[in-house]
Amino acid sequence: MAAATNSHVSKYRVIMRSLIDKINNNEFAPDDCLPSEKQLMEEYGVSRITVRRALSEMEAEKYIYRQQGKGTFVNRNRIDENTYRRYNSGFSVIITSSGKKCTIKQIEKEFRPAGSHANQLHLSPEEPCLYYSRVYCADEIPVLYVQSYLNHKCLPGIENYDYNFISLSELVRTVYNAKWYRKDRIIQSTQAGIASPYLDVSKESPVLKLTYVSSIDTQNSLVTFESAELYARTDIISIDSDYI
Repeated sequence: MAAATNSHVSKYRVIMRSLIDKINNNEFAPDDCLPSEKQLMEEYGVSRITVRRALSEMEAEKYIYRQQGKGTFVNRNRIDENTYRRYNSGFSVIITSSGKKCTIKQIEKEFRPAGSHANQLHLSPEEPCLYYSRVYCADEIPVLYVQSYLNHKCLPGIENYDYNFISLSELVRTVYNAKWYRKDRIIQSTQAGIASPYLDVSKESPVLKLTYVSSIDTQNSLVTFESAELYARTDIISIDSDYI
């Protein structure tokens, strides 16, 4: 493939564009198995690292999914580009899309052992990570409580910012100029529990709970840097699942 040797275009992006075009043109139908890594290496004349980078980004963008020992498949439920941009935007959009003013209040920011978040962050349980919790308010009413465990080594100096003035997602995109992907989302209905004092509700109050991990696009690969959980009140704002 001649384009793959174009010095002005990253080789992995050429592979991505080619495969995405084939998916959009239904050359690969939903749930079809893509060619193996070896076949893609031969077809595009690239290394295994380049192929894996392309597939990792396509997986993050929901075009494909992988099954251990079986292969890589076209995602039947992939989302279009507009929805994708919403899907990975900051949580403030949940509030502003409801026509309300969003403010963010930093609650805690400190180094803690990675503990149960170690696997997601590719750290040992004893290694320190940056713990950061905050509350999002809609017209001064607390509606979202978020706890994040960050592998701060991925973004040097991230612990020095005051998150009362900038959101984590905005910081990643504008200061570090990195592309942000939120994935592995699990949404469930639960009680406020530990989030109750921050959301100004009783412990028994119903809320939505979202757990997820986030990755950033560095020069070399997608790197997981956040393991987090969010608690959301739905009596003040409506939650569009595209935004979380």
